[in-house]
Amino acid sequence: MQDFQSQAAAILKSEITHAGLEISPKENGREGVDFLVKSPNGKKSEVLLQPMDLIAQQSSKVPKEKLGEPKENLWVALIGFIPNTEPLLFLIPSKTLAKPDDFVFFEHDVSPHTYLSNWEIKVFTNGMKVLGEYVFYNQIENFK
Repeated sequence: MQDFQSQAAAILKSEITHAGLEISPKENGREGVDFLVKSPNGKKSEVLLQPMDLIAQQSSKVPKEKLGEPKENLWVALIGFIPNTEPLLFLIPSKTLAKPDDFVFFEHDVSPHTYLSNWEIKVFTNGMKVLGEYVFYNQIENFK
């Protein structure tokens, strides 16, 4: 998974830069943020990187403890890998996770073990219509 992590980081940096935005690794601050994105007009966003092997996994779980409380400028960059295919890049607002649809987005609260609580994003053929809304080029304007 570490290899996917570094590949996903390189893809995200390249796409964000190509879109005319500045991206830098988080150096300190809030847990659950991997990158800070800044637009030319000064708008700032935080991004949690979530790579996913689409052959081995049907879903990606985002630990609530890691992401923290969803907010307007907090995003999950879900990057899905399939061999011999261009990676899929989705930008999902954290607020979307807070309102699960129980089709693609799920919420799992595990009490009293809150460290096990997570949001789950399922990636499957029938869910692509929903996930299509979050494809990189459909969401990047929200960062500007």
